[in-house]
Amino acid sequence: MKNKKKNFDKKKIIRIIVAVAIVVIIILLVWFLYFYPRIVFRDNERLLSEAGERYYQINSTRLPKDEGRVISVTLDTLIKQDYLDGLYEAYGNKLCDIRESNVKAVNRDGEYQYYTYLKCGNFESDVDHEGPVITLNGDKDITVGRGEEFSDPGIKSVVDNEDGKMDTSSVTVSGEVDTSTVGTYEITYTVRDSLDNTTTVTRTVSVEERLSTVVAENTENGYYVGHDVSNYIMFSNMLFRIVKANDDGSVVIVSNDALANVDYTNDGRFADSSLDKWLNDYFYNLLEPRYQKLIKSSTWCDDVISSDNTATTECTRETAKRRVGILSLQDYNLSYDGITSYLDKTNLSWYSNLASDDTAWAITNVAAYPGSLVASDETNLLNVVPAVTLKADTTVLDGDGTYTDPYMVLEATKGRRSSNLNEREIGEYVTYSGYTFRISNILEDGTTEVIMDSVLKSDNQQVNISYTNTQERKVYNPNQEGNIGYKIKNNMTRYIDTNLFVSKDIGVPIYGGRITYQGDHDTKNYNLLITIPSTFDIFSARGSNADDSGYWLIDSSRSSNTKAAVRSSGTVTYSETSAPDNLTAGVKIKAYFGDNVIIRGGSGTIDDPYTLID
Repeated sequence: MKNKKKNFDKKKIIRIIVAVAIVVIIILLVWFLYFYPRIVFRDNERLLSEAGERYYQINSTRLPKDEGRVISVTLDTLIKQDYLDGLYEAYGNKLCDIRESNVKAVNRDGEYQYYTYLKCGNFESDVDHEGPVITLNGDKDITVGRGEEFSDPGIKSVVDNEDGKMDTSSVTVSGEVDTSTVGTYEITYTVRDSLDNTTTVTRTVSVEERLSTVVAENTENGYYVGHDVSNYIMFSNMLFRIVKANDDGSVVIVSNDALANVDYTNDGRFADSSLDKWLNDYFYNLLEPRYQKLIKSSTWCDDVISSDNTATTECTRETAKRRVGILSLQDYNLSYDGITSYLDKTNLSWYSNLASDDTAWAITNVAAYPGSLVASDETNLLNVVPAVTLKADTTVLDGDGTYTDPYMVLEATKGRRSSNLNEREIGEYVTYSGYTFRISNILEDGTTEVIMDSVLKSDNQQVNISYTNTQERKVYNPNQEGNIGYKIKNNMTRYIDTNLFVSKDIGVPIYGGRITYQGDHDTKNYNLLITIPSTFDIFSARGSNADDSGYWLIDSSRSSNTKAAVRSSGTVTYSETSAPDNLTAGVKIKAYFGDNVIIRGGSGTIDDPYTLID
């Protein structure tokens, strides 16, 4: 019994000792973590205050004479001038903040009051050390066009945590903006509270070269006229021409090259025509998204022009708003100087106007206007040159508008060496096996679709082929001997390296009669390594840089002798009368690079295309 009691007493004593130890530890922790650092900070704060007052006593001539004026001395200065040794945090040898810590002297009713602010580790004095809050009118970053008027929006309010709401006139404003010169300018707003705590806010004003300003300075009545050589513009990796500036500052541009051959097929208007569908459902979606953001939906001329009024400059009917359109004869007429126009083309290109007999107007290179204006059947496959309207705030970042140095409206990007080709942009150029291609699509499976910029050659001569099979209906068929499809599949690989190409399931459109963009057709699928483009593919038209005299297109028809080929004139020959059975033409390759193909060099331009092999 006694042993049990002794054991109980021992346990009780141990528990008491442990409890006392815990309490002592807690007290020590509280002391070292809370009280002692604060005692050290307050002691440092007192030392700083005393040193500051001694400084002002010795340097009394520096004290402010005017009511409300403030003078400040930093801890850094006091240490350097031996008014005190360095002040340190409670633990370790880390100095207190020598630049922000200070002692201020303020003249109040002829007497001096001192305000000490110490910042040391996690501690700081209660004295007001924050400057007032400046709230600006408008944005801190503003963009204006060169030549535009700029007026500083100014200050909305100034509020101090101690002084309260302050008069905005107490803010000092510095900096100027020269809108006649492109550049970045700063306007600085500075204000001090009663303790001389200072706040500075900066507004950045960027003066940019607005495209509309460039157009206005280089045109008459908003249009470029005649054989102008200074209105080239690069847009989504395609060369365009500037047509005009609208009253609202938006700018109309048009492709320098024909991009495809499409039928008009309108059913009475441009709106919802085959051209409208191709432009807004196909072409627009191939533009890089960053360029799409620059486009303003706008109306396009859509009126009927009779043959005795083709020189008109007035539009009487417009479409609903469209993101992409084509130019009108009125646009052409306003660009024509009586001799020529930069819009002159060597092959027939569609314009938006209908003719009075329900055909549509097309125009070609003008020797003596209007001799080359043609009212064409709406089902003909003629050149399409897309036009878009750029927003009024579109800026010029680089270039002088010439063919070799076109205006740039967005920062140019290029593929990095060893990056994947399928990360690049539609319209960029690639060189491979001695030929130049353009990227025409990036597919979901990671393959890169490309279309040759010219045609296959042997010994620098164009390779021409024709249908030699005996079937009456010579529909494109890669499995039929004598068929151009068979020849392309089996014979053309001798003229080009195909190691980086991958086979794809290719759909061959087969029409019952005429080949039209929205026409009914069947599709035959073949697994092919190389093929040729459709008349409706972007970059399938004969471009201004191509040196070919004609090439086949994949579109075919069950109608006898109805085939599609781009001829030397640049337009598609496909009717029975103009496409005889013995039609011969070149081969413009369409192929697909694998998803693992990488860029070895180049910048993706026509002068410096990407290279894929060292």
